[in-house]
Amino acid sequence: MPMESGYLEFFIMTRSPPADPYEFMQLLGATEMESTERNQMLEKMASHIRENSRLADKLKNHIYDDERLNKEVHQFIEKYGDISFGTSYCLNDPRAVISPVMEFASRPTPKKSLKTGTIETLKNNYLSHFHEEKRAYAAEILDLARASYQMRDNDNVYLSRIKTHVLLAIDEFKRHLEKSGKQKSENIDIQNIIEDLHENESVQQPYSERAFDQTGFKMKARQIVGQPAGPGIAEGTARVILEPSDLSKFKASEVLVCDTIDPSMTFVVPFSVGIVERRGGMLIHGAIIAREYGIPRVTGIPDATALIQSGDEVMVDGYLGIVIVG
Repeated sequence: MPMESGYLEFFIMTRSPPADPYEFMQLLGATEMESTERNQMLEKMASHIRENSRLADKLKNHIYDDERLNKEVHQFIEKYGDISFGTSYCLNDPRAVISPVMEFASRPTPKKSLKTGTIETLKNNYLSHFHEEKRAYAAEILDLARASYQMRDNDNVYLSRIKTHVLLAIDEFKRHLEKSGKQKSENIDIQNIIEDLHENESVQQPYSERAFDQTGFKMKARQIVGQPAGPGIAEGTARVILEPSDLSKFKASEVLVCDTIDPSMTFVVPFSVGIVERRGGMLIHGAIIAREYGIPRVTGIPDATALIQSGDEVMVDGYLGIVIVG
């Protein structure tokens, strides 16, 4: 593929890899994406709350009379209202937007890991490794790679919109059936539809510590090894997300532990201190967003959502791909 051949040529010309293994990924990250733009809109609302303690108190008491905030919420819904937050659809309930915004506001403004000047420096350094007659070609390869990177992430947002409307249609269908008296909604079997929407992803049940009857001792994972996917080291309390409703329990500065980050979960990424995923790689949605905010991330741990429990204190080493529990 063109991106891979450009990367290969980069190494051939330099004769050695860059000191920072994430350097090329940072170059690709210099692209505006739907998911980051969505988070920027949430952050704008959060900043307004941070600057107004009286407004924060009102929101905690479910008083929504701030004209500016209400306007920004409705602007957000117009653009991203067909994406769900957990089990709530902001198309139906604007208050579903307020909840993640208040979590954003509960911590300082997250800093993006890359500045424009840094990106330009990386780009110039990348191009400097090519002979002059090859630099135009190298620049084209970089532009192509960035476009691919953007498309790879944006399609998750677009698919999530489709999924949300399908689920809304199912809810409406169930209401019609129940209203007609033909069938109770709880008896409608839509499991196959849900499984297809989740692309047959497996959801693991909470892990139970294995007990040894002879001794009474229990064994629990201490150090788990996966694949590094976002540089940095972080410590915090784990929050295991097994289903959308668990997102409402997520608090700022927790470590997000999940099967994989889908677009409906992107809003929690900026206020998590670290991320651990059961599956994925360097180019999946979660990795892209985590690197945008400089959040340590480890992926490829088959039993991540089973070996780690909500409330566990964990350390995430995004350099070595190690998660230490307890």
